[in-house]
Amino acid sequence: MARKKSNKIIDVFLIFFSSIKTYFLYLDQCVKYLLFPIFGQLISLIILFTIVYYFNTNIDNIRNISAFFEDDKHLFVIYSLTLLPFLIVFIKAVYDYIIAFCALNLLFYTVSNKKKVKDIDFSANRKVIERKIINYVILMFLVTFLLIVPPLIFVAPIIWVFLSLSFQVLSFENDISGQRAISRSIELVKGNVIPTVILLLLCSIVTYWFLPSMFIWACEKLSLITFMIGRIETFVNLLSLDSLNELLSIINFKLDSLTIAKYMAENVVTLIVIAFTLPFRCCCFTQLYKLYDSEKIKDFSKESDEIIVRATGKKRKN
Repeated sequence: MARKKSNKIIDVFLIFFSSIKTYFLYLDQCVKYLLFPIFGQLISLIILFTIVYYFNTNIDNIRNISAFFEDDKHLFVIYSLTLLPFLIVFIKAVYDYIIAFCALNLLFYTVSNKKKVKDIDFSANRKVIERKIINYVILMFLVTFLLIVPPLIFVAPIIWVFLSLSFQVLSFENDISGQRAISRSIELVKGNVIPTVILLLLCSIVTYWFLPSMFIWACEKLSLITFMIGRIETFVNLLSLDSLNELLSIINFKLDSLTIAKYMAENVVTLIVIAFTLPFRCCCFTQLYKLYDSEKIKDFSKESDEIIVRATGKKRKN
């Protein structure tokens, strides 16, 4: 028994390093695929906040443009119509990123440990996932609920360990519900807790701390952080911090617009890095799923198989 655990721990390290190789092998295609989902969210949010800022600071000037704008109802309609297109872009980008999360799992299930596929048809993998979108939304809701609900929040890291393969299960296994994906993940992780924790720690250290820290350092050297702070501080100054600082005075702490802007700028860089390393995490846990379920892994349906062939240009080996 000890030998099996030792072998799996070694396998986890092999998975981690092979996933790094696979990630860089497909980095160009994955970055291109994720450009809109990531920057669509970021840019649309920036524009939305800019519009809100413009309306809040120029409301009197806007009213003086025409008698039409003096009516609050007319002003509200114009305000809403101005925001609507960018809100739609933001929602579409969020949806595409959610789909990408499972579509990338499907991609790395079929191409990992193989020679690079020159051109991947991401839309083919996307179609497989979109057929399960309702179950996927249910799974996201359940996982989020289990991680943030007050009684369980204190054991959230333990819960996340056991749910870490639930999205892979939903991506690969046919006719499975969101609820069943959770129970399947628990089945797979149970008895393999230590290897799972090791891989989670390795991925977290690299993608949530090391790489973001390196990019923040680079952005500071290039003065990009300073530029971002200046833009963000403009919006923060619209907020009234007096009430918040009154509460924080209890612990002898005070917030100012510069501190908040610096924190937000660094977090923007961090979130971008984390988002673009999604393929790496998907590759790691897809391989972990294959390791744990190697004896009873389920085949895709014939229809899904044909889509995979079209997406990768290669037949999948059974």
